[in-house]
Amino acid sequence: MDWPVRFPAEMSAGTVSVRPYEPADAVELFEPLADERVWEYMTRAAPVDAAELDEVIRSRLADGYRATFTVRQRGRAVGITSVLFDPDDPAGAEVGGTLLEPGVWGTGVNTEVKRLLLAVMFRHGAEWVQLRTDERNGRSAAAIRKLGATDLGVQQESFLRRDGTRRQSRIFRLEQRRKTPPRE
Repeated sequence: MDWPVRFPAEMSAGTVSVRPYEPADAVELFEPLADERVWEYMTRAAPVDAAELDEVIRSRLADGYRATFTVRQRGRAVGITSVLFDPDDPAGAEVGGTLLEPGVWGTGVNTEVKRLLLAVMFRHGAEWVQLRTDERNGRSAAAIRKLGATDLGVQQESFLRRDGTRRQSRIFRLEQRRKTPPRE
């Protein structure tokens, strides 16, 4: 897969749209992502303001192997998600770092966002796309399974959760042969 992938300026399906993250988006994203439940499985607490949220997002973009997107529903910012590329394993990429406002959990927004990103990555030559979630996050695992991803099991991570325990991630993979995940 060629990196960086040239994602469209905007990708949309129904009421959901995805655009590359811009620092100005942090102001609009702060309130939807301020709920502590959004950050429950992350290594850090929710940012205290939009400037800190922007700092968190941009610090993860620094190495050039991540593209982050602002997720909108009906034009309103409701979250972020990212595509991560590993130059040591260039056949595929990972979709992750998804943080969505609790009000859109279970509504199909996450599925549509993933479908949009997966379609672009497979068109750009990805042989596979990996997704991961904290082993304790059953809601996220269920959403990933709806995409038709294969569960590869649990892997211990090198970082600690906020509660001091070592993160365990459930890893999933979609292969190129299944280019478009099923609709809900």
